[in-house]
Amino acid sequence: MFRTLFLMFAGLVLCTSQAMADPLKISVIGAGKVGGTLGTLWVKAGHSVMFSSRHPEALTDLVKAAGPNAQAGSVSDAAAWGDVIVLSVPYGAMPVLSEQLKGKLDGKVVFSTSNPISGRDGEVGLKALNMGVALADQQYLPGIHLVRAFNAIGYASMKDQSGQGKAIPTFADDTQARDLGARLVRDAGFIPVLVPLARANEGLPGGPLSGVMSEAELKHRLGL
Repeated sequence: MFRTLFLMFAGLVLCTSQAMADPLKISVIGAGKVGGTLGTLWVKAGHSVMFSSRHPEALTDLVKAAGPNAQAGSVSDAAAWGDVIVLSVPYGAMPVLSEQLKGKLDGKVVFSTSNPISGRDGEVGLKALNMGVALADQQYLPGIHLVRAFNAIGYASMKDQSGQGKAIPTFADDTQARDLGARLVRDAGFIPVLVPLARANEGLPGGPLSGVMSEAELKHRLGL
């Protein structure tokens, strides 16, 4: 019995050490309530996070609250620094952001929580909704490995439901985006359920895949 318990403990330690052996550098562009909450969860999971906005000097309190592995920087700093780039900005900012980041994100995984809302984002939002949000993302940021997640869950639910066995639809196509996107969802305390990018509009607020639910319920809605 002692040997069995020892092996179980050793296996747990090994899994934990392997999980933390390669922490990521995560750049969060748009450090509002959603970006700030997710970034803080990732810091707690052992990753290093750079929060960025147009006014990084205003992020002092967020960085302090997130923990010692958090820092603040400009949007350009974040684009260069991160292993993965998290977008959490109003969708109406995408045309300007596209110009600012042109050529800086090529080959990187971009994890987008940003949603087009026609009433808020005007023609930019309406065009993305009609075109399909994933296709719009890729037109604004060509050359990226795109993953979309946390698109229809409020920041308060992110805090309260982390670690509670809830599932998040994680939209990606290529292997790099799927693997890294799933890892970020897990490390935030949720269960990733992988879905093709073509269905990303279903995960927007009010869509059939929106809300907080169990893995079984999400898979049922997906027809899996």
